Amino acid sequence: MIQRNEIMSLHCLFRKHADVKVLPYSMVSDYDKNELYHQLTLASQKHEPLTTNQEERNLIKNIKLRTKLLNVNNITRTNAYLNFYLANEDVHWALLAHMVSRNGGWSMTDLKSDIISPFLQNHQQTTLFHFLERANALIFHDAYPQLLLYEESKTRKKPLFDLLLAFNVSKFMKPIWKHFFQYRDSHILTNALITNEQNYLEKNLMNSDGTKKHILNSLSFMIQEKLGLTNVFFPHQKIFFQPIHSLAGVEIQNFSEVSARIHVGKTLYDILFFQQLYERILDFAERNTHTASRSDYWPHLFSTNMTNKKIYSPTLYSAWEDVEHIFTKNDWFTSFDQVKGFEQMVKVNSVDVTKDVKFDLLKLVSLVKMKQQIML
Repeated sequence: MIQRNEIMSLHCLFRKHADVKVLPYSMVSDYDKNELYHQLTLASQKHEPLTTNQEERNLIKNIKLRTKLLNVNNITRTNAYLNFYLANEDVHWALLAHMVSRNGGWSMTDLKSDIISPFLQNHQQTTLFHFLERANALIFHDAYPQLLLYEESKTRKKPLFDLLLAFNVSKFMKPIWKHFFQYRDSHILTNALITNEQNYLEKNLMNSDGTKKHILNSLSFMIQEKLGLTNVFFPHQKIFFQPIHSLAGVEIQNFSEVSARIHVGKTLYDILFFQQLYERILDFAERNTHTASRSDYWPHLFSTNMTNKKIYSPTLYSAWEDVEHIFTKNDWFTSFDQVKGFEQMVKVNSVDVTKDVKFDLLKLVSLVKMKQQIML
C-alpha cells in the first residue's frame, strides 16, 4: 500500500513539472517556418567571420572550460544533461540526451559484464569501448556549448548565437537557435539537434575508414547488434514506487546509416514526451543516480558485485578509465537539401520493449552457459 508521504511526493512530482509544454506539433505559422527555411538556406552558403569583444571572449572561454570539465566520461556527461534540463525544461533535447547517454553507459559496461565479455577478446572490448566513448564525447563537445549559450542568452535576455561559431558548431544551428529563442518551439529545436548531432557524428566518426573496418564491419559489433544489445530504452514504473521498471524504447537497426539514426532519435523523442510516459521516465532519471551499471534499473537481475549470484554489470568507474579526446573543426552542413523535412515528427504505436529485452537477455545467458560447458 502506498503511504501518505509517497502520495505527497507523487503530488509534488506532478506539480513541479506541470508547466512543461509538451506539444506534438509546431505552433509556429507557415510564414515563420518558411522564413526559418530561408535562413537555413542562406546559412549553408555563408562563411561569416566572427568578431568579438572582451566580454564575449570571456564568455566563450568560460563555456569552453565548463564543457571540458564535464566532458570527462559518460557519467559526467549524462549528469550534466539532466542538470541542464531541470533548469531549462523547454529544451526537450537535454532530457532526451540524458536518457540516451544512460544507454551509452550501459553499453560501455556491458563489454566487461558476465553476458558480453565471454564472447569478446580484451582488444575487442577496448576497441568497442573507445568507439562508444568517442561518440558520447563528440556529441557532448558539440552540443553542450550550445546549451550553455542558450542559458546565457536567457539570462541576458538577448540572443548570443552569433558566438556559436567560436565553438565550431555547424552553421545549421545558428538560425535554429535564433528561431527557438523567439518562438520557444521545442519540437523544432529537438529535431534540429537530433539532425545536427547525428550528421556531426557521421562526419567526425562514422565515415572514417577505421570505424567502418574495425567497428561497423567487425564480428563483435554484429554480434552486439544481432543479440539486441543496440536497444535504446527508457526505464519507468508503470505504477509509481514499484521496484521493477518497465522499458519503453526501440531497437536500432542499420546503425551505420545516418538517416536511420535520426529516425531512431525522433522515435525516442516521441516515446519520451508524447506517449504519456514523460513523468514516469523523468521520475526514474531523478531518483536513480547513473552509474552505467544495468543494476540502475533492474537490481533484481544485475549487480555491481562480481561474487553476487546475479548477473555482473559493473559501474563505469570500475570498468573503464577516463579517455582524453582531441576535437577538430569539421562542418557537415553545405546545403538545405541535407535537412529538408528535418522538423517532421515520428509517431509510434507500440513502445514497450520489456519482454524483448528479457528475451535477449535469456538468449545471452543461455549462450554463456553453453560456451562454458563447451570449454570444460
